[in-house]
Amino acid sequence: MKLLDYSDVYLTPSYSELESRSHVDLSVKLFNHPQFHTLAMPVIAANMKTVSGSQMVVNLHKLGAMAILHRFHQTPDEYHNDCDFIVSEQCPLDISVGVNDLSALQPFEQADKKGYLRSITIDIAHGHHEKMKTQIGHVKAWIHKHELDDQVDIIAGNVCTPEAVKDLSAWGADIVKVGIGPGSACTTRIMTGYGIPQFSAILTCAEKKAELGVKIIADGGITSVGDIAKALAAGADAIMTGSLFAGTKESPGPKLRRGNYPNETFYKSYMGSASFESKLNTGNSGNHTEGVSMEIPYKGAVKYAIKDINDGLCSAFSYAGASNLDEFHAKAKWVT
Repeated sequence: MKLLDYSDVYLTPSYSELESRSHVDLSVKLFNHPQFHTLAMPVIAANMKTVSGSQMVVNLHKLGAMAILHRFHQTPDEYHNDCDFIVSEQCPLDISVGVNDLSALQPFEQADKKGYLRSITIDIAHGHHEKMKTQIGHVKAWIHKHELDDQVDIIAGNVCTPEAVKDLSAWGADIVKVGIGPGSACTTRIMTGYGIPQFSAILTCAEKKAELGVKIIADGGITSVGDIAKALAAGADAIMTGSLFAGTKESPGPKLRRGNYPNETFYKSYMGSASFESKLNTGNSGNHTEGVSMEIPYKGAVKYAIKDINDGLCSAFSYAGASNLDEFHAKAKWVT
């Protein structure tokens, strides 16, 4: 069987009785948090330093999507300030940790922040690893110690095989990120040869969802709203993207200018978390890079990207005759 990427697949229209695209409900109940359990659309900004800072977290929450705060702050104070700002806006906090440290969890031992913590993402390039198993255990123990079992979900990844999804679920993950190397700022496939075409990876991993009781985030390889629709059609509960939100006003970093008026252009930096520049910025050696940095044309406010995503997904659901995500999972068809 040929394995498929998004570019290999076309969704095929089905009979529909929807009177209007405006009747489509894009919401997904992704979390256990008693207040912040549902997203108005199944879209997540990647936890990358040049994508998801505090302003992106706040604005995407207000727009019905979400962003996971990156874990590459220069100082603890910078991280604490981001968390304080997000909480001051009464937004949920979805944070990231690696496999060697839990210091990012310390602010949430305080009563004023504890109730806002919604998820903890354990984020490494190769998630099907003994260190992931150990860290999930540590995070679960922390959650239990602070009586947050019914509030905080564990997101773990990245993986690309059903066997890995099964193991991460058994170790205690509630949500699994699927995608090894498909992102535009990732060079894992080039540098190592590893990875599975993303549509097929989601398709096979999502088959385990009901049996294991986990949810799937399709992470990486999204180049358009149509790719989001394809990822959801393959069975993902939500998608994660960096490139669609990089270069927006809310992404961290300055807006840079090239050229002079009236012919100047504006751009922002976008770098993979394992790129040489990103590793140096976070105090690493710069060895074993599996990412690149690039310039992204400035896109303006993120609300415009969200409007495009909302409009495109509503149309995609209507072509399948689906009024919500469950129906889209059941009705979506494709050809190769």
